[in-house]
Amino acid sequence: MINKIKAYGIALYIKKNNSTKLLLCKSINSNTKWGFLKGVEDDNDLTPKQTAQREFEEESGIYIQQNLLTKYFYQENEDKDIGIYLVNASKLDYINKFFKNDYLLEKYLCDENEIVKLFDINDLPPFKKKQIKLLSHIIDYLEKDIL
Repeated sequence: MINKIKAYGIALYIKKNNSTKLLLCKSINSNTKWGFLKGVEDDNDLTPKQTAQREFEEESGIYIQQNLLTKYFYQENEDKDIGIYLVNASKLDYINKFFKNDYLLEKYLCDENEIVKLFDINDLPPFKKKQIKLLSHIIDYLEKDIL
């Protein structure tokens, strides 16, 4: 049996003024498709949460404590399965220093991503196929306003 690649990441969201925004990235290898900040396990990661935390920090410069990773969503794909944890940005009192006009400041961008930006969940860009079910479940969850 072949082991599938597993990737984990974080969906950082902000609820403010009857609006909910999600942090998404467009990689340098993507012409139009956006996705969550995530990456594959490495040998030093003991848990999926560690992978998600490490990858999110590598791609955004934002450190998030593991206890802030809440609801978990998972999508199986043919070649790579993806797990995403929700994080409420209101729990991060330092979050605003990373953004200007919803864009992650360039000094925090990693070389893998062209753009990292907050999008209103009612006005999202084209999304990567391997993450579209995740996105749908996350939006449904956030719209229930139970967070």
